[in-house]
Amino acid sequence: MPTLSVLMSVYNGSTYLKESIDSILDQTFTDFEFLIIDDCSTDDSWQILQDYADRDGRIRLLQNQENLGLTKSLNRGLAVAEGNYIARQDADDVALPDRFQKQVQVLEQQPEVVLVSCEMEWIDAAGQSLGSMQRSCQADLVPWHLLFYNHVGGHSQVLYRRQAALTAGGYDEARRYSQDYDLWSRLTKQGKIVILPEFLQLQRIHGQAISAQKKTEQEALSLAQTRKNIANLIGEELSEEELRALRGFWIVPVYWYYFGDVVLSREKATMIQTRLRQLYQAFVQQDALTSDSLKREIRQLIRQRYMDWLPHLGFRKHFMLKLQIFIYGLTWLSR
Repeated sequence: MPTLSVLMSVYNGSTYLKESIDSILDQTFTDFEFLIIDDCSTDDSWQILQDYADRDGRIRLLQNQENLGLTKSLNRGLAVAEGNYIARQDADDVALPDRFQKQVQVLEQQPEVVLVSCEMEWIDAAGQSLGSMQRSCQADLVPWHLLFYNHVGGHSQVLYRRQAALTAGGYDEARRYSQDYDLWSRLTKQGKIVILPEFLQLQRIHGQAISAQKKTEQEALSLAQTRKNIANLIGEELSEEELRALRGFWIVPVYWYYFGDVVLSREKATMIQTRLRQLYQAFVQQDALTSDSLKREIRQLIRQRYMDWLPHLGFRKHFMLKLQIFIYGLTWLSR
């Protein structure tokens, strides 16, 4: 039985498929099976997969009889996987050689961890760097970040315990997109999520990617998950305006690509401050073991986010708003 099952779903992915598969087969950690599900591709993806399977016995191929979509395909793979751990890989991304070795080591040495991710670098269709976004943080802070958006980021860079995912119910097949955000949110109830501070994965950004083609629908489902996460915490469903404001406040200006339409106003800032107080109190009270150091970390995060907004507001046009945000930020120093 392999230690690890690598799970990939392919639909018309021939353009980058070979590079992605090679990056898995060249891993320094070799005790894995490579489950690849072809979701009724109409290009030459299936032929490419068969050629690789003929050359490497670790590859197991499944072919859907009809196009099921990513979520159902992943559940199909999860059901037949034999490894204790599951590593995800998308057909257009590239895993760096020691990714599995370093991620498996975390799960082997830390039984309380259910999922381990890593830092990613974004690349374009030609493989040129597009930058990155820092996501690594203290493991206890990941559930706080997940209240607002998918801080784990992407789907292709994670490695998690198979049994934990099965116990959580697997991927929600009612979700065509953002199925990863939903699963990560449920996995936080079973253990810790670790994001390694090392760059171990290259995520390709291109016009044919799901994130580019279905951006509106994906954003709507992601926002719905944010609504669910917050409602589970405080027992109240927030309006879409409140959700967008909170999410925008938390990740803008560092994540303009997806949420660059967020405009901060004095009224919106007041609402954000009120909701943040409510969320903070509920978050630290949900677990009697919440440490003082974690409370300080969250307050520091909130204060820093207020400070991050200040350079993006004009001094004359937004003087009162800047003063308001500055004061709000200071209030989190003494709470």
